[in-house]
Amino acid sequence: MTRTVLIVDDQLGIRLLLEEIVKSEGYEAFSCANGKEALDFIEEIPPDLILIDFRLPIIDGAAVIEKLEESGKYIPTIMMSGLAEEAKSKTKNFSSVKEVLSKPFNIEDAKFHMNRLLNDN
Repeated sequence: MTRTVLIVDDQLGIRLLLEEIVKSEGYEAFSCANGKEALDFIEEIPPDLILIDFRLPIIDGAAVIEKLEESGKYIPTIMMSGLAEEAKSKTKNFSSVKEVLSKPFNIEDAKFHMNRLLNDN
């Protein structure tokens, strides 16, 4: 079965870029523009990996992960942020967050972490 990746970012360009990266690695990509959409989507189709921006409209990335963990859903997550240090400190207690990528991110780094997390499970 094809592994699935949910991309959550409010910038369309980043969502499209990440969708292409995910698909080029042989995975199925889904995307949402904000945290509320992501939570609604995950209720219907839990992905194998989440790539989520730290700062999002409506519900931010850290709050999405907090809500998922509170409900017993632990989905491996890569947090992306232009404020990587702040994102690391605010998500360090979440067991789902496996990596924090600094924006702008290196595409090869993103592929490496995505493949590592999808192949560890």
